[in-house]
Amino acid sequence: MVPVILVSILPGILWLLYFYGQDRYEPEPRRLVFWVFLGGMLLVVPAGALEALGKEGLVAARSAGDVISLFYYSFFFIGLIEEGLKFSLLWFFVRPKEVMNEPVDGVVYGITTGLGFASLENFLYTQNLGLEVGIWRGVIACLAHAAFTGWGGYFLTAERTAARTETRFALGWGVALSLHGLYNFFLFLEHPALTLAAFTITGILTYTLLLKMRQLTKTSPFR
Repeated sequence: MVPVILVSILPGILWLLYFYGQDRYEPEPRRLVFWVFLGGMLLVVPAGALEALGKEGLVAARSAGDVISLFYYSFFFIGLIEEGLKFSLLWFFVRPKEVMNEPVDGVVYGITTGLGFASLENFLYTQNLGLEVGIWRGVIACLAHAAFTGWGGYFLTAERTAARTETRFALGWGVALSLHGLYNFFLFLEHPALTLAAFTITGILTYTLLLKMRQLTKTSPFR
């Protein structure tokens, strides 16, 4: 059990510490970050239950190479469910606390939610498929979930306009859903070039998100 935890959950915690360290001028409350991370982990349970309803259809679509069905399952099933649950956590748990008062804060909470989700998901995959799977998921899957929800979270605080809070959350959710859906779609097509493209996109999204975080911290009112 210890090796499984080390290769599946520990990477998510380490990535969280790294990204959390980018918020230099008014770091988010550690206790709240912990609960958001834990909440992200717990979201795997309802996500798994909902996705089980379409498991047979997804398996059939992958076996048949049905591109249209795979597009649907990527964007409007898995992407919709997982990013919908993540943004529900941000809406119902983080937003009422009024702690998102810096441009970078939406990114921080988005990344935290994504890493929490990825960590428990990685644990379940590692238990079922072995340590090798857990090792690569500790990098790719963690960063993918962090990037999807992190870029979605960007629109919650970095793009403050006259738009209502509900509009910004809807926009952020849409961005996260689209990125997640594209990643899944490329993987589901099971073509080596598209798999490489999915991993490359993850790297680009993570790198640019990190650059954006550093840029946003410079505009902090607490600097």
